[in-house]
Amino acid sequence: MDHNINITIEDAKGVKEFSFHKRVKHFAFYTITAIVIAFIIGIYIVFELTKELGNIEAKKSLLEAQNSLLEKTIKNKEHELTQLDERLLSIEELIGMEGEEHLSFSERVDVAQLTSKERSLIFEIIPNGSPIEYKGITSKFGYRMHPITGKREKHNGSDMRAKIFTEVYATANGVVEYAGYHRRSGYGRLIILDNSYGFKTYFAHLGKINVKHGQVIQKGDLIGLTGNTGRSNGPHLHYEIRFMQQALNPFWFIKWSMSNYEEIFKREKHVPWEPLLGLIVSWIEDEFPDECEDINTTIVEAESNVTKSNLK
Repeated sequence: MDHNINITIEDAKGVKEFSFHKRVKHFAFYTITAIVIAFIIGIYIVFELTKELGNIEAKKSLLEAQNSLLEKTIKNKEHELTQLDERLLSIEELIGMEGEEHLSFSERVDVAQLTSKERSLIFEIIPNGSPIEYKGITSKFGYRMHPITGKREKHNGSDMRAKIFTEVYATANGVVEYAGYHRRSGYGRLIILDNSYGFKTYFAHLGKINVKHGQVIQKGDLIGLTGNTGRSNGPHLHYEIRFMQQALNPFWFIKWSMSNYEEIFKREKHVPWEPLLGLIVSWIEDEFPDECEDINTTIVEAESNVTKSNLK
């Protein structure tokens, strides 16, 4: 049996004959078949890779869009946080509280929120600010020569400069303990307000009284007009503040405000401020527990959202 393959080629130069074994034919056939299969597989792989590359490009575009959106969100949150921080600093300055750098934002808000509530309440129940438009003091608290009697005696209040019939306002919440003409003391027309926690305020030499005994008064209410009644040598307001019947220097209370909140505790030593403030704080916590918790929770969640955005 012939196992060879003969190939004859004829041209101008003559006839050439080539002889190949049949195994070469089989080898060539299998080789070509393998190449074709490899080519087909290659085309399929390239197609799949191209398809996957397209998917990757699409995911990349989506991720870039999401990243861009997150960056904008983070910038907006950072801007909001910066504005909140600036507002918090303003509140801290307003209430006379220095910012605590070691505290977190939510802790600072917590302190400021409680502090502002405490202080707002304090400024409602403890006399503060001027009872009239402030024009100065004509006679200070302390010992002096009385302008009428000529004797040296203690002046229990501050004589505030004022024209006749200047409006007089309550400097704290209270109940009218006395409203009338007090002849024995020489105060003339006099209003005494019984404020909270042992404080009382006296408004003397009035020209007119606008309140009556037992009336409940809120800070800022108009209670009377200045005058020149009683032992007085001219129109003015005699203003006193007493704590447990002890006369205090009204000047420090007249100048007391949110911006110098701590000053009164240094100036006035006759008031047990620490236990007094402790009572007020306890009252706030008992009276407004849900309100304080809701405010703090909201701030903590806002700060947490900003932190999560930054981590992303």
